[in-house]
Amino acid sequence: MIAVAVTALVLLVTTIVLWDDLDGVFERRPPVPNLSVWPQPPNDPHPSLAVIIPITKHTDVRFYQNMWMGNHGFTICESKAPGCSMVCGRKPEQTSAQADMDCLVRVAKSRFNETEFIVRMSDDMLVDRSYVFGIMDEYKASDTPMYVLSAEQTETGDVTSGFYMFNQALAKCIGDSGTFAERVAVGCGNNVKRVANDGTKTWQTLYTNKNKYINLAA
Repeated sequence: MIAVAVTALVLLVTTIVLWDDLDGVFERRPPVPNLSVWPQPPNDPHPSLAVIIPITKHTDVRFYQNMWMGNHGFTICESKAPGCSMVCGRKPEQTSAQADMDCLVRVAKSRFNETEFIVRMSDDMLVDRSYVFGIMDEYKASDTPMYVLSAEQTETGDVTSGFYMFNQALAKCIGDSGTFAERVAVGCGNNVKRVANDGTKTWQTLYTNKNKYINLAA
């Protein structure tokens, strides 16, 4: 009888100790991250960069936060969505592309009016960070408006998807209406540096390399 009582007491003490340990673990568990707040590390080697990503409720925002651009990301959306940094809305007469462009220009001119380089990329892309940082290093402190577009984007003027990039000099002069090309032409004139996008450094909808096959549009 005494042996049974001792055994029961040992089990009770062990349970209490284990519960205390688990309770401590639960207390130390980090809080659920706020996906609308992107981290800004103090020792960022390229602080003067903003990566603006239009998102919807289907976008995996955490995927982009966990990539290199998580240090620089800023999300915009037409209507409230998880992880959206700024809701831009859309006027009844506007297409989604027009609303997206209006929002991009507004954010570039206000929120990032002291940021030297601005990247706009759709939520089905991967971009090589060394490629972006290389462009920044080459064109830093330039007073000449510049932008990076693919050959197809330059020819068609369609920048509603994909990747493009521009500097603060262009953000200051770009117009407030029209397509991207029309806004640049009207606001900045002919003194603009156009840089062709290196398609081997950007991937849209699909990324494949060695043992990786990632469907970015899924």
